[in-house]
Order: sequence, then structure tokens, then C-alpha cells
Amino acid sequence: MTTIHKLEDDDKKSKLQVDIKKHMTSHKRVVYLIIGRKKTLENVMNMIKKEDLIQRNILYIFLWNKFPPSRNFSAAIIEAVQVCVFVKTRAGNFNFYYNRKFPNGKGKLELVNWWSQRDKLFVHPLLPQTEDVYRDFHKRRFKIPVVNKPPWYFVSYSDNNVIQSVRGRDKKLLDLISQKLNFKLVHFDPPDHSQGSAIVNGSMQGVLGTIWKREVEMFIGDLTVTYERSQAVDFTFPTLVDNEVFLTHAPGYLSEAVALIRPFHWKVWPPVIVTFLVSGPVLFFFMRNARVGKRKERIVKKDRGKLLCDCIWLTSAIFLKQSCLVRTNSTQVRFVVLTLYLGATYVIGDMYSANLTSMLARPARETPISSLEQLAGAMEKKGIQLLAELHSASHGNLENGTGLYRRIWNTMKRQPKYLITTAERGIELVKDNKHFALIGGRETFYYNTRRYGAHFFHLSEKLHTRYSAIALQVGCPFIQNFNRVLMQLFEAGILAKITEDEYQKLIEDKNANDNKKVETVAEGRKAKEEEQDGSQPRAMSMDTLSGAFLVLFIGYCASALLLLMEIAYFKSKRKKIQSIVERGRNGRANSRAMIHTKYNYCD
Repeated sequence: MTTIHKLEDDDKKSKLQVDIKKHMTSHKRVVYLIIGRKKTLENVMNMIKKEDLIQRNILYIFLWNKFPPSRNFSAAIIEAVQVCVFVKTRAGNFNFYYNRKFPNGKGKLELVNWWSQRDKLFVHPLLPQTEDVYRDFHKRRFKIPVVNKPPWYFVSYSDNNVIQSVRGRDKKLLDLISQKLNFKLVHFDPPDHSQGSAIVNGSMQGVLGTIWKREVEMFIGDLTVTYERSQAVDFTFPTLVDNEVFLTHAPGYLSEAVALIRPFHWKVWPPVIVTFLVSGPVLFFFMRNARVGKRKERIVKKDRGKLLCDCIWLTSAIFLKQSCLVRTNSTQVRFVVLTLYLGATYVIGDMYSANLTSMLARPARETPISSLEQLAGAMEKKGIQLLAELHSASHGNLENGTGLYRRIWNTMKRQPKYLITTAERGIELVKDNKHFALIGGRETFYYNTRRYGAHFFHLSEKLHTRYSAIALQVGCPFIQNFNRVLMQLFEAGILAKITEDEYQKLIEDKNANDNKKVETVAEGRKAKEEEQDGSQPRAMSMDTLSGAFLVLFIGYCASALLLLMEIAYFKSKRKKIQSIVERGRNGRANSRAMIHTKYNYCD
């Protein structure tokens, strides 16, 4: 679209500003043709610079009469803005001035083309191509802020907090781009060692805030692309495809003392109890049919109750693996009893033995926290404290999220501490305390857990995919050159190769230091299957043996309880019988007294 604004007063200037901001939010290609007096055009150019109304898809065209652009107008033009000035020299002729880009970053309004009514354009295309200008930066220096965040950046400082050395995966990537485009890097330590999440109240914190203010040109270092950040900076082609996860302490081993009774889960008891209750009546049904068919007569009610009690007692003895004798000639009854024996022996007994053997051979662990729903429940019920890096993408997702993210964020705000300065600090807290969890990028966590010891940590399932890229100033003219180099590195597999080199270097350092194999951290639901590594045997302890005594103690307690209940039952029954006998004796004594009274009256 092309929009023409003829500025005659300040009201129209305000409308121009509102219209530009509206198009900036839509990100559409637009050309503004601005007509006005010399002083007005200078004020408009200063407004564009002050309000940062700059984007790559916006071209400003100013119409001057006879005179070239003034010095005040040219001084307000910066490298990122696209400005073209049409100067009408005489009737039917125009000179075209353009903010021509130079590799050294010093933009300048220069005469690049002209148009006449007879000959039309002198040069095609109308404006020079920016991509051709930045093919070679001619040793231009870029100030790059660096934040220590392995494996992307390893920054070592001297005693005076001066950067001594910088290495890492993103350092290698930026070196490759600088070699291709021929520029130099100057690293410096930013005052705020955080990335920055969003523009809040007209300001932005962290390293991205310095780019937003156009104090530095670029930043790279595990920088996740988000909508809030894209309002302040421009992102290049993705340098890394990552996933967001949360990190928790590795699930601990469950107590071996209760390993013998752990198979008795509450889910096992309902079918066992139902089988136990149904078996007695089923056996009674077959026993009664066998007796009725043999005697050709109905069983009386008293014998029927005794037979039912005998069947229940028989099935109880079978399930408890006690010796019992079945006196019957019926094939059906024998088949039912044999089925009960097989079920009690091979289904219940042997399954328990196999489950117990597996638990003793591979000690069970606690259930890991692997999903976002489980994390929210653990934060509310178990007191797990979730941490997030200050001004990171995860911090922004939690703070601006809805649904489950909003629920977790509200729970986090009730914690004494929920924001940390660096991810390494959070990893140390998770390692030392099982009541902490940390949310962030999977690749960062996966690398650092191998540094600190993978057996201390557990990675959750992947929550969502996130992309990392290089942050540049809004309207950066050489972003296409960076994108072209990054796409070439991606297609050649070099991006993946330099990432793998960092992991390989970690393995070599580990082997050189302690001659141990680098462990792999348990991730997602794999922790339930990979409870213990077979290459790391654990010594047997007396805790497993103490479980047998615990089961024996529970059995003794149950037997004593049943004995007390039986004693109490018989005592109450005996008192009831005694009361009936005493009432009978008293009744007979009263009868005798009444008879004596009657005889005395008659006499």
C-alpha cells in the first residue's frame, strides 16, 4: 500500500504517527509519501527516530522542492530506517536521494537515481539492493553481549570481573558467520545478566533491552523466539529447535523394608475379596446339588446352613494354603475344588512371589513427575517449588500463560522464591533438594545434568517446541544476509555438528577427569522402566530381611486381634446365657411364691 500525507498542521502530524503505529502492528508492506514544508519534514524525521517507527517493511518517501535534503534532516537518519527523498529540480524532472547503506554502518543520503518525463528512470531498479551492500562488512566491529550459559556460552572472568575467555556452541556459530560476512566481534559483559522477556511500561530489561534501545547490534545465546520479544527485536532464521521441559530431582528408592507387602496394592484387594466371597457359595451350590441328587430329597434348613459354613471354611483353607479334606463323590465338586487350588497356588501365590522377586532384584523407585498436570498437583499437595530463570522465555510463558500455566504461576507466586538469576543456580538447587523443580530448555538441562551427574535429575516430557535465533535490531538491513548464511549452515548439517561437538567435548573432559562413562539422564516416562542401571549394582542390605519380620509382626497382630474379638464374643454370649438362666430361675421362684400364697389364702 501507498499512503499520501500532506502535512499542514500538527493534527495531521499526529494522525501520521497513529497511522504508522497501526501499520507496524500489522507488519504489512507500506510506503508513506509525505509532503510538507522543510521544517515540517525535519520534525517528522526526528519523530520517526525518537518514537522508533522503523521496520524493514516501511519505506518513507519525502517530497522536497528544488533543494536537496537539509543537514538537520540527514542527521536524524540512522542505518535501519528506509528513507527516500524525491527532489523536484524542474518541471518533469526528479532526483532520488536514498539512505544508502554502507558496510561500516554509517548511512548517508546520496543521489542514487533520477527520473525525467522523457527518458523515465535512469537506472533500474529504482533503489539499490541492500543484500548486495552487506555481502562483505569490510572488518566492521560488532559489540556482542555475552552471558555465561553452558553449553551456548562459557565465559570466564578475572578477579576484576573482566572477561578473560569466551567459548561455546553459539560462539562457534557466530565465528562462522563472521568469517563468511567478514566482520569482527567485540565481547563485553552486560550489566544485567538476563535475556529479557517483554516490553513492560515502556521499557525492557536484560540484554534484549539494550538491542531495543539500539545500543548494541545483536545477541545470541539460547534465545527463544516469543511473540513478546518479537515486538522489541527482529529474529533471524532459527539456530536451534529445542523443547521446553522441567527438571526435577531423580525419584528416590522406596523403602526395602516394606517390599514384601508392597504387592498388596489396594487395586489388588477388590478382585481377591470378591473371589473369596463368591467361592464359598459356588462350592455350596455344587455340594447341595450333589447331595440332593444322591438322596433324592430336600436338605433341611439346619443342614443347609451347616453345609454353607463348611464350604466357606473349606475355601478359606484353600486360599490360605492349609491342609483340608473334601469328602464327596461328585466330579463337579472335585473340579471346583481343583480350580480353587490352582487359582490360589498359581495365580495368587506365584504371581505374588514373582512380583516380590522382581522388586527385590530391582528396588522400586518413587513415581516421577513427568507431565505438567502432575507438576501442578505436586506443587499443591507435596510442596514442590517450581523455579524459572528471570526474564527468560519460560518466565514469560508462565507469567502470560492461561489455563494450566496460569494455575502454576499463581502457585509459584506463593513460594518464598520462584525466580533465579541463572539456570545453573537452579540446577544446583534441584540437585541438592528434591522439593525444587526448574523449567527451561531441554538442551540446556540435558547438557548441564550430564555435567553435574545425570543420576541426580529427571527430565519431564516435552511440553512444547521452541526455537532459538539471533536477535537483531528492529529494521536491521542485513538480516537477510544472516539468514542466508544460517540456512546454508543448517542445510549442510553444520549447526547440528557444532552442537554435537560440545557434547563430545564434555564426554572427553569427563573421561579425562574421572575415567567414568558419562551418564544419560532419565527422561519422561522412561524413569519407570529404567529404575536402575544394570552396570551399577547395589549391595544387599538387611532392610529387605526386616520386611519378613514386619509381615510376621502384622500377622501376629491380626491373630491377636481375632483372638480378642473371639474372646469378647464368647464372653458376651456367656453373659447372655447366664442372664437367660437367671431370668428362668427367678421366674420359677416367683411361680412357687404365688402358689404358696394361693394355698395360704384358701386355708
